[in-house]
Amino acid sequence: MPPASFEYKQYFVPGWAISRHIIFSHIQFYLGPYASVRPYSYRGREGYLVTAPGQPLTRSQIEDLQNLSRQYEQQAAERMQASHNATSEDMYINQPVPVQHRRR
Repeated sequence: MPPASFEYKQYFVPGWAISRHIIFSHIQFYLGPYASVRPYSYRGREGYLVTAPGQPLTRSQIEDLQNLSRQYEQQAAERMQASHNATSEDMYINQPVPVQHRRR
């Protein structure tokens, strides 16, 4: 439990180019063990609400999260490609993937 003297701050981080998986798994690395993050919409923009004691994420840290997200998404696309036996020319990172077929 953090000391009572910690002042928690909340701020919005736009979600553009930041993977949910990456920010959730790395936020405490950047901001300490008492930091948390959740999906959030601010003035119509999707992103994340960060709650943490101390200073907010720096521009450099946000750029690191974007780079890690790009790598993560690329690896996820390659895994999907391998599981569907697609060639690299067929790979499209935002290709819709059927999840469930239901009859109505």
